[in-house]
Amino acid sequence: MSGLNFDDCIGCGLCILGCPAYEETGFDVLTARGRNKGLQAGLAAADLVESIWACTLCGYCDAICPSDVHNVDIVLHLRRELALLALSEPAGRAEGSEATGRVEGRGPASEALVLGCTIRERAPHLIPSIREFLSRIGRASDISEGASVACCGSLEVEAGRARPVKVKAGVVADPVCMEQYDAEFLGVLAMQHLEMFDLEPPFYYYAPHRLVNRDHARFYPLYDGLRRRFGCDMNFDLNRLARSTSAGSIQGLTGHNARDIPAAVTRLLAHSRAERIVTCSPADYLAFRAYSGRDTRYITECLH
Repeated sequence: MSGLNFDDCIGCGLCILGCPAYEETGFDVLTARGRNKGLQAGLAAADLVESIWACTLCGYCDAICPSDVHNVDIVLHLRRELALLALSEPAGRAEGSEATGRVEGRGPASEALVLGCTIRERAPHLIPSIREFLSRIGRASDISEGASVACCGSLEVEAGRARPVKVKAGVVADPVCMEQYDAEFLGVLAMQHLEMFDLEPPFYYYAPHRLVNRDHARFYPLYDGLRRRFGCDMNFDLNRLARSTSAGSIQGLTGHNARDIPAAVTRLLAHSRAERIVTCSPADYLAFRAYSGRDTRYITECLH
């Protein structure tokens, strides 16, 4: 596994502070530290299947690691190894890999607006408000017939069956799809046009954890600016990193090896009395709607 820096892990344990798998189970072996120590001891992907699939790729461990260990890249590499292993074993498949024979990724089509599978299939009622917002700020919101049914391939990448293939697009409405596109994120555009939204405090804003944790310098100031302006509760911890429901992970979206999403929602809201939740992450929007018992809005549903 040349090029992977798991040997740089010093075992400090900071990564467990916001790890969804550790929060739910308390098992260190399922965390980045547990995997890295296993790899340092000579274990292979086949020896770490449970730990590999416990990871939701939230990026918390990468953001907080003092040794700059690339834990997300390590997990994706291990999943690709499991997928290849499953292909070499016709009698069975590695647990969780669901190998299909597709190891090389395919490029998604370039579009003005990429909605993502979650919005298209589970929340199509959001599409009119998304297009209205983009129209008001002068951005194209055309959706081709092909894009209305095609998948960008992000979940194939997370499963280890493909590699990322970046394609240019205009605006992406789901942070999960940002893995496959060189585009602007709708949630960021919303943060740049806050005057267009009804965001009367008190409310709880769930920021897209993957974007905040993986590109902290770019995304954290935008969402922290929202917090400072409105005094809203958020999914940021004392380390200024974003906590996760795990709803937008491949496990949460497929239901296979999923973390306990209702419990995660409860943990995130434990200290918030806000009766209104707002987010720009579609899978998390659906999770809060289902499990919080509070009024939940996707950001464009808050347009004046």
